[in-house]
Amino acid sequence: MIPIYDTRFWGNEKKYVDQCIKTKWISSQGLFVKKFENKFAEIFNQKYCLAVSNCTVALHLALDCLNIKKGDEVICPNLTWISPANVISLSGAKLVLIDTDQTWNLNPDLLEKKITKKTKCIMVVHAFGHPANMNKIVRIAKKYNLKIIEDTAEAIGSKYKDRYAGTIGDISCFSFFGNKVFTSGEGGALLFKNKKDYQNALIKRDHGISKKIKYKCIVRGFNYRMTNLQAAILLAQFEKFSSVINTRNKIKKLYENKLKKIKHIGLMPKEKWSEVVIWLMTIILPKNISRKKFINFMLQNNVECRPMINSVANAEHFKYMASKDLAISEAICRSAVHLPSSSNLNKKDINVVSDLVMKYINKHTK
Repeated sequence: MIPIYDTRFWGNEKKYVDQCIKTKWISSQGLFVKKFENKFAEIFNQKYCLAVSNCTVALHLALDCLNIKKGDEVICPNLTWISPANVISLSGAKLVLIDTDQTWNLNPDLLEKKITKKTKCIMVVHAFGHPANMNKIVRIAKKYNLKIIEDTAEAIGSKYKDRYAGTIGDISCFSFFGNKVFTSGEGGALLFKNKKDYQNALIKRDHGISKKIKYKCIVRGFNYRMTNLQAAILLAQFEKFSSVINTRNKIKKLYENKLKKIKHIGLMPKEKWSEVVIWLMTIILPKNISRKKFINFMLQNNVECRPMINSVANAEHFKYMASKDLAISEAICRSAVHLPSSSNLNKKDINVVSDLVMKYINKHTK
């Protein structure tokens, strides 16, 4: 079976985990947390990094540090995993959904129509490795004095022009879940432009406890800490950052060279101003192809695929937001399929997957 994703270890993961066990520092204190934060900040040339337990709590912490609350509005793409929408709702703010453009990201040309006097923040999600059009988004955010949170869970290492995704907004959030390019099973991180926001988040990550007075809670906080074990694994992986990115790019190129020969399918977007590090290789099936039958065919041939996530407006608790204004993102969600995307893939694997896609598409299209 060629899985949709499986974990690859790159170097010192076991060595560093063994050190954690030897020193008995396996929980949320220990040297590896700070070492990882420093390494992550160094790679992305940012001053302030905070490691947390996952990307969902990172998004929530970002909103909390920006004082997003009831009565505010936050704009978020409809084509995204449910986490950004859930944490916006959790904050008490009103969720405002926006459709996608040709990059599968938030369409900046629709932004101004969504902005009201209550709008406080734009949640940008870099979808499946392709960065959003940040120049347009930043320009509009500055015009209306809005904050930008970048959800970079799916785009670590991707670049918008010459800048890494996740280094442009006010606060950026990252995921190290088990199927991500860099993983510790679970885990997340934030990058901050503003020192005050970072210091605020540092306290709130640890129950709101003062860094000066032991066990004194000075603000409402949370238990959003990363463990030393998670940080040890991540430090080892980010020590191999260039190797990981190069491997992802080779896999992407092998797929593109094969998939571009298949008629009738849609391929992942690629703008000239972007450097895309894929998370999940994705194709758009023709309208006459049953996605369920296609996935079953691939599975019968020992290749695991999966449908794209449902849109936010498709979630039961957000169905009231369904609208014809979200037609592009809804169409993509209905017809897109993710192909195996592990960093362990080799040329033979990619040929097998691509040839099966071609076989099925050719048989069921005219």
